[in-house]
This record gives sequence, structure tokens and C-alpha cells, in this order.
Amino acid sequence: MFRVAVPLIYVDKEVLLFYPSCTSRIRIIPHTQRIIEMNANNSGRTSPQFTSQRSAQHMDREKKVLVIGHKNPDTDSIVSAIAYAELKQIMGFANCFAARCGNVNLQTEYVLTRFEVPPPEFINDLIPKVKYYMSHMPTTVPRDIPLWHALETLNKGNFKMLPIVDGEGRLQSILHFNAFAQNMLKKIDPNRKGIFPTSVSHMVKTLGAQPVVIFEEETIFPAQIVVAAYEFDAFKEHLDAMSLPNTIVLVGNRRDVHEYVIERQARVLVVTGGSSVSRELKKRAEEKSISILISPYDTSTTSWLTLYSSPVVHTGDTALKPLREDDYIGTIKTQLMESVSRSLPVVDRNDKVIGILSQSDLMRDPHIEIIMVDHNERSQAIDGIEHYRIQEIIDHHRLGNDHTNHPIIFINKPVGSTSTIIATLFQDYRVPMRKEIASILLAGILSDTLILHSATTTETDRHMAEFLSSLTDLPIDMFGKNIMEASSLVAREPVDYILSLDMKRFGEGKFAFTVSQVEVVTFKEIMDRKDDILEGLERLQGRTGSLFSALMVTDITELDSILFIKGDRFFISHIRYPKMDEHVYLLKGILSRKKQLIPILTEIIRNSQ
Repeated sequence: MFRVAVPLIYVDKEVLLFYPSCTSRIRIIPHTQRIIEMNANNSGRTSPQFTSQRSAQHMDREKKVLVIGHKNPDTDSIVSAIAYAELKQIMGFANCFAARCGNVNLQTEYVLTRFEVPPPEFINDLIPKVKYYMSHMPTTVPRDIPLWHALETLNKGNFKMLPIVDGEGRLQSILHFNAFAQNMLKKIDPNRKGIFPTSVSHMVKTLGAQPVVIFEEETIFPAQIVVAAYEFDAFKEHLDAMSLPNTIVLVGNRRDVHEYVIERQARVLVVTGGSSVSRELKKRAEEKSISILISPYDTSTTSWLTLYSSPVVHTGDTALKPLREDDYIGTIKTQLMESVSRSLPVVDRNDKVIGILSQSDLMRDPHIEIIMVDHNERSQAIDGIEHYRIQEIIDHHRLGNDHTNHPIIFINKPVGSTSTIIATLFQDYRVPMRKEIASILLAGILSDTLILHSATTTETDRHMAEFLSSLTDLPIDMFGKNIMEASSLVAREPVDYILSLDMKRFGEGKFAFTVSQVEVVTFKEIMDRKDDILEGLERLQGRTGSLFSALMVTDITELDSILFIKGDRFFISHIRYPKMDEHVYLLKGILSRKKQLIPILTEIIRNSQ
């Protein structure tokens, strides 16, 4: 590789010139009259430059689609999300992933563990966060590259700032033009001698200089520049007053100056204008351990570029604090707006740069979109869902969804479980199911229909269960019993945990209420904890501001249910189910919360208004 200087005229914008005779490249920065870099090599390619942050950041804005069920998810909700995300991926939607907004209950844990299927990613909420808006794959610059190269990257990419990182990608400081200007003012202040950190290696890289003799090339030292512009005797007097071990002397083809600089043992002699150095001078420099470089530029240009050879980390702004990916947008807006470049790097827990968030990013749609499964009502959805575009809804419950701003795919069928719908979609799209997916979908159907005994069970559910059973060699009755036995252990869990499982919030007119549901193999354990459960319901009703809160406990062997309820006394006085105890009612033959209980409760609300 060799470097040459080519005289150029002023230009108004960056120009790339490719010579047809060799793989050469010339980059011209706006309003400059000199070449910045020309790498010529007749047999090879030029060295790659830094990745363009603009192109990389915009390439990564492909949407991530979350397939997610309702709050306090049951088995049907979890397995539907897992299976539909896999179907979408098979169909070519690689950015589609299953998610959940609640803990996995005992029954679901049993199902997933048995078939070695990992649970979906847990997402606590979708309130706008930095990670949903930031640009990924940011361009960063290593802390030890010359300032000039970093400025090239900043200018070429039209970036507002660049994160400066160490060898592990951890943020060290931030380069922006204000920081650069402040740093340069200190270096060129005429009232004091400018001292700046650099090394011989950095000077070679920045100047594209030809090394003649090099010593301690990687050592960073506090440099000061002397330009041999004086008459010789005046120059000697000036040089003698300098701290020679840290002095860089710039001079053209003046042999007398060359000899004196070597004799006085300045640290670096830079011969400008591409002038050569005699063998005798080279030998004397070697004896004195003086580095000699030949710059292809005139003395003035060489002087400026030498100032820019300082490692970029010394120019970065350390006062600006980065953002974290889980920071809420509402809490960092002021910090972002007060930053000089209206943009900040985003770091992970180890302070590694993982993205950039700018003011313009907040003007775009977030790169998250949603597919809702096993629910369609906003009250049952993950918090913050209103900020994101909904692509699809797949459900088997009553309609209670809000309007959407865009057309969507909406599949709602009167079947016993969403798992039935998802399994049908595999068939409709002629996509074969893995045995593990077929197994968990069968579990979803049997769980939501109480082994096909619930009032919500349809012939479609039965046919699909039989089909999945034949694929998996899982007998319906035995497998269903295994699933229900796993869920029956819930009666021994803390009350607040029991009430949080499969808790759904419903609305009727101006009133809202919650109904949780669990399955057991006997009422005895749950009835022994009646007082604790009622106290928990009272706390839940007060915390949510609901008209009432209820727990429906279903005995999967006797196929009956019990209703525990606390709330508005006037409402409760209108309940006509057989009373087992104060605030406890027997729901004889009632298994379905959706089809058998909720319609009665909403009718009571309407009639009592």
C-alpha cells in the first residue's frame, strides 16, 4: 500500500473517485482543498471503513411482532401464543415471537416441562420504553483511533454523535461537534502552548505518513508542535526552549533544520511535502532514537492533521449520561432533549453500547407490533398495548375490543379454546405440527374445556382433540386427568397467588369486576381456606376499584363449581345461586366462566342499575 497526494479543487459535497486502473479511492470532505485519504493497491482492495450508522440503524427497524395472551395467562393462552408464533415463523415471519404478561401457573408449567417446550418471553408491560424505539446496530468508534478518522465517520454518516467504546464495546465517552470544537479551542489557544496526547502510530495513520525511522510508536505522550518557519538561528533558540522529549517538529526540505532537530533529540521529526531524507540523516536518527516521518502534505495541512491525530477518547464528552434499554420514554425525554445532539447512546447492564435513541426515533412508530391471542378486550391485555399497532386478534370470547387505526386480521370463533383455532390454522395453511406443538395444543383444549366437559365445548373442539390425540399418542381422558391434577395443587398456594391465576377483568356499562378461576379435584382444601380467600377478595376489590371480585373454583371430578365473592352488597344481594355460606355460592353443573357465569353476573348488573 502507498499513499500519494493529489491536488484537488474545492467541492460542495463529498465525492468518491474510483480510478479504473487500480482499486483506489479518494474521499473529499466538504470545503477542503486536499485529499483526505487515498489508498492505492493494484492487487488488492481498499480497507473497509466503519459501518454506516445511518444504513445500519434503518436496516434494523424491521418490526418485532409479539404473539401474546391475556394477563394472568392460563394454559390455553400460553400454548396458543407459542404455537401461533411457530406457525408464523414457518410461514416466513421470522421476527414473530411468543410472549406472556404474567407468571406461568402450575398446570401450564407441568405441560411445558413435560414436553420440553420453553415458556414465552416474559414482558411485564408495554408502556413505551427506550428499547422499543431505539435504533440498533449503532456505529461506534474505538477509543484509540485518531480523532481525524472518527471525524471522517461522523461527517460521512451525517451523524449527530458517535459513541466512543473500549475493546469490549463499553461506552467511554461521546463524540459530537460541540465537544470537538471545545477541545480544539484548547489546543489552538494562542495564549498558551497547546499540548495534546498522541503517538507516532496515530500520526502515521492520520497523516498517511511514510515512516522512515520509528521508536516507541504506540506510546501516548503529551505532544507539542513546533513548525520550523523561523530563520535558522531563531528556530534553534525557539527549539532549545521546548521540552524536547515530547516535541514534534514539522519542517519541509531544510537539511540544516533536520540535522539540528536530530542533534537536539526532539521526539519526532516530520518532513512535509513528501521530501526525502538522506541515508546519513536516517542513520543519525536511529542512533539518537528519533522517529522520522514523511508527510505527503504541505506544512500547514500537516500541522492541522497532527492535531487531529490525538486518540478520539480524549475529545469525547464524558458529561453526557447514556440511556438504558428498559428506561421508560416518559422519564428520559428531558435528558434526551437537553443533550447537545438530541440523541444519546443506549447501553446494557454491562455498559456495552447496544443502540442509539434520537429525537427523530420518537417521531416514528415503535418497532413492536402485537398479535393478541385468547383475548380481545383492552382490560385483559398487557398494560400499554394502546401504544402499538395490533396486527391480528385470535380469540374465542365475547367481543369487547376497542377500535383499531388499521385493518387487522380478526378471527373469533365460538369454540371452547383458542388452541382449537390455532390447530385449525395449521391445517388451513397445510403446515405440519411438531409433536411437541400438537401436544401442548391438546393440553390447551383439554384445559380450557375441562376435558371436553365444559358447556363451551363444541364438536370442533372434540374433533380437533381426537386429531391431536392421534398425532401425539396421548389418550384424552388420561392426559386430561394429568393436566387437572397438576392444577389442583393450586389450593395450597398463597391466597393472593390463587386470585392472580387466570384473573380476568370484565366491564358492563360503567362498572368493572374481576373473576378468577381455578380447578381442583376436591373442594375440601379450598373450603378450609374460605376466610383467607374472602379476605383476599376484599383486598383485591379495593385495590382494583371493582364493583366486586370473585373466585370461581371448579371441581373437575364432580363437574360443579363454587363462587367466592366480595364487593358491593346491593349487587351481591341479587345473586340467586344456592348459598353455602356467607359470600360463598354453589354453582351446580356450572363449569364455564365465559359461557355460564359471566352472562348471569352481567345481567344482574344491568337489572340492578
